Amino acid sequence: MKALVFNLRYEAQGVISVELRPAEDGVEFPRVEAGAHIDLHLSNGLIRSYSLTNPGESRRYVIAVLKDKNSRGGSSHIHEQLRIGQTLQISTPRNHFALDETASHSVLVAGGIGITPIYSMLQRLRDLGRSAELIYCARSRAEAAYLESIEALMTSAQGHPPPWR
Repeated sequence: MKALVFNLRYEAQGVISVELRPAEDGVEFPRVEAGAHIDLHLSNGLIRSYSLTNPGESRRYVIAVLKDKNSRGGSSHIHEQLRIGQTLQISTPRNHFALDETASHSVLVAGGIGITPIYSMLQRLRDLGRSAELIYCARSRAEAAYLESIEALMTSAQGHPPPWR
């Protein structure tokens, strides 16, 4: 599929999110499932997989990319070369890390950039009204991507049964 880089956003120290939209008018992407990922075909010839962070959507895909100090060309290319308005090829979503939406209570654990699929799962569980806990470890709050959004999710869910912890 052909995607347009619609937005780049600072999410945490060393982490940017990339919002992709269909490059052609009137086209929608396949719907995002919590835990799914896509491949980006970068202009330097590399193909890299990234988790989608926006479950339930089909008009846009959002990924988060950590600029790895030991990058072999993927994350450094995205941080240094990718710009709003560029187009790139992406794969259709695959989900090898599917969320069990039937669980009565979920405990989600993430470390660093590993929050990306977990963040999508947390959003989906909230949408389903399911009980969940999140354990999120990062080197510092400054390096914790989506921290404010996660805190808002947890706060907004407090008044809705079942409670979040």
